Amino acid sequence: MDGGRATLPLAVWEFVAARLDGERRGADDRGRRSCGARMSYLALADGTVWHGESVGAEDSALGEAVFTTGMSGYQEAVTDPSFEDQLVCFTAPMIGNYGVAEERSESARTHARAVLMREARGPEWTDWLRERGVVALTGIDTRSLVLHLRDAGAAPGIAVASDLPVEEAIELAAQQPPMLGRALVEDVSTDEPYVYADNGRVRIAVVDYGVKRSVLRRLVKAGAAVTVHPHDTDADELAAYDGVLLSPGPGDPEPLAAQTDTVRELLGRTHVLGICLGHQLIARATGHETYKLPFGHRGA
Repeated sequence: MDGGRATLPLAVWEFVAARLDGERRGADDRGRRSCGARMSYLALADGTVWHGESVGAEDSALGEAVFTTGMSGYQEAVTDPSFEDQLVCFTAPMIGNYGVAEERSESARTHARAVLMREARGPEWTDWLRERGVVALTGIDTRSLVLHLRDAGAAPGIAVASDLPVEEAIELAAQQPPMLGRALVEDVSTDEPYVYADNGRVRIAVVDYGVKRSVLRRLVKAGAAVTVHPHDTDADELAAYDGVLLSPGPGDPEPLAAQTDTVRELLGRTHVLGICLGHQLIARATGHETYKLPFGHRGA
């Protein structure tokens, strides 16, 4: 006691998770999980490697390594079509704390190829990932990985939960095409139109470039009757609605020439709103250019 105030001596490391370098695990890694998990790793095309342990599907997954800063919504991120073909690193230190629930999924399937975590929490979350074939690594030094991606930009990589040698993995990561120039909306769009909600004050068409269920729910909550259309629906059909929402989606807008032409034909004929990729298409349809940021804004 000092002047009526109690003091408790604690070392700083007791509040800070041990930091690892990009090549090996630290000897004092308190985020490490054992339980018979397979030792696995993330390898980037530049040759940098982060080691962890597999708690998901026993496989390897190629994709673009990115990070998301959300403190919650891990299931939503993995099922978000905008994460198609990406290896998602969560900056939050513990992922899986509150389990999973089907109503939280943003689409009918997972889209992230792999998830990278400092510490995976709970078998409900890891079992869910494993059942859906998602490669999942825990014990990753996510801080050094995020700093690397922040400085070098999102990068081609491979998450490995198999016996694939590191040298071969790095070569595979380097051989995959970059996200720049890739058109992915066809892979995530609905094949046929469908009515999401048939009652509302206004009729809204949603062009599905990779729409999230939460976007549709918000439209209905605002009083809209909502019909979802494929990515290649023509302007004449869309112009018959009171408004058109161009949805978010994965990939690069630049190669989407046909979709951009449709938006150009549509503008001025009805109200048009774009979110993320949809907004980028409006920009390109009105004569503006788009370019890829070194790392995107994902999360909070």
